[in-house]
Amino acid sequence: MRRSAVTRARSGPGRVLVIALAVIGLVAGCGTGSGTGPDEVSGETRVVSGTLLGDVEIPAEPKRVIAGWLVGTLLVDIGTTPVGMFDDLKTNASASQQEKVRDVPTVGGVETEVNLEKIAELDPDLIVTMYRPGMKALDLKALQAIAPTVALEVPEPTAVWAAYPKVAEVVGKSTDADQRLADLEKSWGELADTEKDKLAEVGPVVYAEGSAQASNFQIATNKSLVYERLTKSGFTYFPDADPNPARYQQQISLEDVARLGSANAVFFEADANGKPTQRTKALLDSPVFQALPAVKAGNLFPWRTPYTYTLEAAGLQREDMRNAITRFHPAP
Repeated sequence: MRRSAVTRARSGPGRVLVIALAVIGLVAGCGTGSGTGPDEVSGETRVVSGTLLGDVEIPAEPKRVIAGWLVGTLLVDIGTTPVGMFDDLKTNASASQQEKVRDVPTVGGVETEVNLEKIAELDPDLIVTMYRPGMKALDLKALQAIAPTVALEVPEPTAVWAAYPKVAEVVGKSTDADQRLADLEKSWGELADTEKDKLAEVGPVVYAEGSAQASNFQIATNKSLVYERLTKSGFTYFPDADPNPARYQQQISLEDVARLGSANAVFFEADANGKPTQRTKALLDSPVFQALPAVKAGNLFPWRTPYTYTLEAAGLQREDMRNAITRFHPAP
């Protein structure tokens, strides 16, 4: 089946009163796909399965993609420039990605308000977004009324990264993305193998960052992407972290910073330039943090852009791990 153009009617500024999608008949030669891949392909469209909105019919080769929540950086990394984007793209994008989307209009976001009218005016043929269970700021049905919408559930940051191949598949970029992801996975193991002796000397490490909760900081747990990449690369993670955490981070009182004393090295949340983020700088500047054995020994290292889910960001983090291995000094 093929969708018609979006029909819109307005009454008063800032309101979309009617967004109707019409079905205009069967495409000649339309039939069921061979079933050899995860998505059925049929004529000028294909059906994407495994989304929060069920099976979604999308263009076989989408041309006008809206980057929804947490999708923008992935799309640019994959090689697709959206025609519109949620505002978190510019928040999370690297300098090189910022340049690529410099002229792409924003359409609001989950921290502000999603501008449905502006999305409709951009005449997209596909909307791709992540969605966290319980979100109230993102109306998937309203997006679906504008254009075919692929929504992927991401309860934790690791799920955003895990969705990378699916996003590439949806926009028709699977072949290149799959190879690059395979090369990245191989690189973690290579680091573990080539630096095995030095990693044994480094011993336990921990990742720490500031927290939105007053008087707290937080560390990565075994549900985090930081933990996943550190351990795949041969690092031993902080043994005093909660072994059965509820989420990807563990909240700890600032009064209890000294409990990190058993870590031989500390990675901290940093921007793309290796500078601590604003929320983490206060933690790093605190006297009790500065008194940690790892910090006093000079074993404090940046972990760049931990919440940017791109191959570019993964490359930076691989460099950060190599840097930590090279610069590590045993505590006196």
